[in-house]
Amino acid sequence: MADCTTPWTDRIWQPVAPGTGHHAGRVTLHEDRIDQPYRWKKTGRVLVGDLFHHRVPDGFITRVFDAMEAPPNREHTFLVLTEHPGRMRDFVQQRETRRQRYAAKFDHCPTEAMRTSPAAQEARTRAGKPPANIWLGARVEDQRAADLRIPALLETPAAARFLVCEPLTGPVDLHDYLSELRDVTDPYADAPEGAIVDGMERHGEQWHRIARLHWVIAGGGSGTGARPLHPQWVRDIRDACARTDVAFYFTQHGEYRAVPVVDDPNFSGGRAYDNPLHGGRSSATIRERGPSHTFRAATTRLLRPGERTRSTWLLDENTIAVRVGKAAAGRELDDRLHNAVPSRPLGSDSPIMVPGDTACMASPLRPPAQRPCESCPYRRDVPAGI
Repeated sequence: MADCTTPWTDRIWQPVAPGTGHHAGRVTLHEDRIDQPYRWKKTGRVLVGDLFHHRVPDGFITRVFDAMEAPPNREHTFLVLTEHPGRMRDFVQQRETRRQRYAAKFDHCPTEAMRTSPAAQEARTRAGKPPANIWLGARVEDQRAADLRIPALLETPAAARFLVCEPLTGPVDLHDYLSELRDVTDPYADAPEGAIVDGMERHGEQWHRIARLHWVIAGGGSGTGARPLHPQWVRDIRDACARTDVAFYFTQHGEYRAVPVVDDPNFSGGRAYDNPLHGGRSSATIRERGPSHTFRAATTRLLRPGERTRSTWLLDENTIAVRVGKAAAGRELDDRLHNAVPSRPLGSDSPIMVPGDTACMASPLRPPAQRPCESCPYRRDVPAGI
């Protein structure tokens, strides 16, 4: 566990640690961190590091999910964030299928007492809906990432789904993924009746939303190589969430603060902006080297969109980003904070039970120190990964 560095969570938990520097693209599996949630005294939202890198085996992911679903840890809300939602979808769907098959076995028990036992009821409850304390999310930085990752996220069974659009490097249109209804564009070219696409199911001449996003988090990047955030990108996401009653959280502008560029004949090029670095006004221009490749015969011209200087970056003709630092840039968007968080969905928090109204000590959801010896008669009641 590490102290949280994001304003929308209380802790960061990394059983899988990503590689950095020369080890980028690699991961480190920390077996000793899987049991950390059992020792936490304070409940809250826990950001879980990306579990679905292709180098992480399914068995390790299963152990992490078992720990998150353990009765002592159900008071925490685990936010599982990944850049690989396709693999997360496959893993969660297979896990749900195993649970449904396990629950179905109780229907064929020889006695009514076994078919209606607490263990059978718990198995059916767990097979009926995803755990309420595990929210699944995907990171998207631009429209390309959104179109690749959001459909896979919407196909993933989850109590709640969220997006992290941070660091946002381009505009993202979420309308198709948030709208509740959409007309069929072509009755013959569109998917057939009953088809499910992007979390929507076709009924007649309309698509109806059946899988939803519950939370969208957006913000700019920070650090040495951070790119500026255009406030209009965030406004578009905020407004899309407001139209569909989806919780929206804005984390930060990042290293840059965007300010408008206006006409001002008193400055070179006739364009200027209020510079937040010194409180005065500056021209939106750049000096170009002369024929000798020095600044002795340099010329001055207006910045073009996408060009930058040492401390500025022209985002479009009327907006320039000035590097002022993360703290100075702040978190306000249009003079207000956006801190919406969805309420936790209701779910079953009862432990796995066996006949006799005693919690099954052999459950894989128990901490290792509390599990019984190999002779426990209930060891096979709950297969690993169920």
